Amino acid sequence: MGKIIHFDELVSTNQWAHQHLEELEDFDIVSCDIQSQGHGQFNRTWISSNKNGGNIYLSIILKPNNITHLAELTRFCAVIVAKTLETYGLKPTFKYPNDVLVNNKKISGILAESEFLGSHLKGVIVGVGINLNLEVEDLEKIDQSATSIYFETGKNVDKNEFMKLFLDNFTKEYNNFLINGIKGEILC
Repeated sequence: MGKIIHFDELVSTNQWAHQHLEELEDFDIVSCDIQSQGHGQFNRTWISSNKNGGNIYLSIILKPNNITHLAELTRFCAVIVAKTLETYGLKPTFKYPNDVLVNNKKISGILAESEFLGSHLKGVIVGVGINLNLEVEDLEKIDQSATSIYFETGKNVDKNEFMKLFLDNFTKEYNNFLINGIKGEILC
């Protein structure tokens, strides 16, 4: 694991990571408490809140030598998010390519963006948003059916504890993923 660079507020963790990709190293993490213009696939807005204990807004910077399974990276990350959610008693499902659902409502979105210079991969930025502690009034602002761990369980989630568990799960499976890709849903 690289260093964790944390901000109180950013426009977007992915945007900041793109602007600083040259100086960031493999497995550096960019996180923040609030994203003022967080977005997902097709530039959809990601609602950001730091109330009630906060949520996860982070980008993982990856600079792998082996890019054989690069196209599967979003799915790999979704499986790791699901594996982490399961430790909180939830039963996640997937809406491919990049959403994790609980009870058919979105709880997490992943946005992987690659930067190339010619055919050389400069890096991949994997943005991850996970609704830990969003309350009903924030969930209602979202333009699609959404949920949070707090809404599903009635319990606040410690953001730092969740992030550590998620990053530990990611790190533990990542080298195997680089070599073998995803074989079915073996990670869950």
